[in-house]
Amino acid sequence: MAEPNKPIEEENNEIQDEVDAMAEEILNADKDSAAETEPTDAPADEETAEAEPSAESAEENASTEETAEKSDKPSASSKKQKKHSGKAKAAAVVKAAAENAASDEDDDEEDDDEDFGFYEGRKKSTKKRKKRRVKRKKGRGVSCALILLTLIFSLSVTAAVTILALAKEMYGIDKDITEKVITIPEGSTSAMIAQQLQDEDMIRIPKLFQVFSRLNGMDGSYIAGEHVISPSMSYEAMIYELCSNHTDDRDYVRVTFKEGQNLLECAEILEENGVCKKNDFIFYFNAGGYNYKFEEYLPEASSLKFYAREGYCFPDTYEFYVDEDPQIVVQKIYANFDSKFTAADYKAMESMNMTLDEVVTLASIVQAEAPTVSSMRMVSSVFHNRLNMSGTYPRLESDPTRIYAEDVIAPNLSIKNEIMCNAYNTYQGNGLPPGAINNPGKEAISAVLRPEETQYYFFCANTQTGEIFYAQDNAGHEANLEAIRLQQAQAALADNGDGNGNG
Repeated sequence: MAEPNKPIEEENNEIQDEVDAMAEEILNADKDSAAETEPTDAPADEETAEAEPSAESAEENASTEETAEKSDKPSASSKKQKKHSGKAKAAAVVKAAAENAASDEDDDEEDDDEDFGFYEGRKKSTKKRKKRRVKRKKGRGVSCALILLTLIFSLSVTAAVTILALAKEMYGIDKDITEKVITIPEGSTSAMIAQQLQDEDMIRIPKLFQVFSRLNGMDGSYIAGEHVISPSMSYEAMIYELCSNHTDDRDYVRVTFKEGQNLLECAEILEENGVCKKNDFIFYFNAGGYNYKFEEYLPEASSLKFYAREGYCFPDTYEFYVDEDPQIVVQKIYANFDSKFTAADYKAMESMNMTLDEVVTLASIVQAEAPTVSSMRMVSSVFHNRLNMSGTYPRLESDPTRIYAEDVIAPNLSIKNEIMCNAYNTYQGNGLPPGAINNPGKEAISAVLRPEETQYYFFCANTQTGEIFYAQDNAGHEANLEAIRLQQAQAALADNGDGNGNG
């Protein structure tokens, strides 16, 4: 910034020159005025007194008065007085100009001070802005550092949690300890086995299982067949078990459940063959909870049901070890049902707007009513027609349901429950019973899912010949019953004679 004193001195010199010029102009103007006008009394003022000595002024004033009294014409002394008066005026103007200049100089100094203060303020303001910018830069740096630290911390926590989860998965920590039967199909690869284990809730990360299997050199070493493993087992122990061909010295037995047998009968077969206790089997079978697919479709427990899982003990021939864990026995039967009820069956069930429990319950009735496999679809159509016309035919009126209520439920209740018995007896209760009355086979289930299309609402069968008669109304049904009685009477007569009519 330029020094303020130099321009002030230059401005003072310029002002002084202007004042001198103005004084010169005023003096010239006074001379011209004195030549044109008459002389007048000019009282001395304080400024003239200050400009000239007091004695000289008094003499001039006295001389002026004397001259004015003697003559009306102007005298030399009056001219001299006028000249001195003009000089006094000029001196007064110069003094005033000087004072103004001084005042202007002070103002200029003040302005310069203000300018200097302004520049200083600008400097301070600039410094403050720079400081603020520095502070903002520092603040931004701190914010970036905090964000980076937070990100690093979050990634560290995520990595730690992930590693912990993988470790828990690999070592089976905090997982179900229940043993489960896994059947490895012939020719299964490690990828197929890993996917199967995930589907059966044994593992959660199939890819991790595959990597572990490969690192341990076990790919291609898995043995087809049944294996008992638990989700709480480590990957290493699980792989070892699936690759081991165990030889068990225990005796094993082969048992067969026939189509139409109820759960109590199946339990008695197992106990008779030394597999497990009847009551233990019934308890675990009805408890379920082994995460098989069909279990996802089952309804909530009902107080009207006698056996919660009646109908799911799939009829087949099984091999069990003697004194086997009843839960292992149950899982083998569950797995068999799961494999027999196919994806096509689920699709057909949904298209008919039926639940799995309704399908199995109706299949158990068809299993008990139809004397032959070929008649199952026709019998199924009759029950479907009655269910679809529930306003006209509210009850199914099936004899096997009445027999199950009277011969199975009632004798095995610790407390008499007529409500439950009447609900199962389709001569008493409307629609389907609360649950199945036996364990139907694949043909009966298929007949329910794919019935014939008929207009029949009644049927009856000649139990001696297996012939079934269908009717659209009750009158036709009564006629069919009469025909069956006639057939049976003729058969009895033939059995008692010699074939020639001689009794």
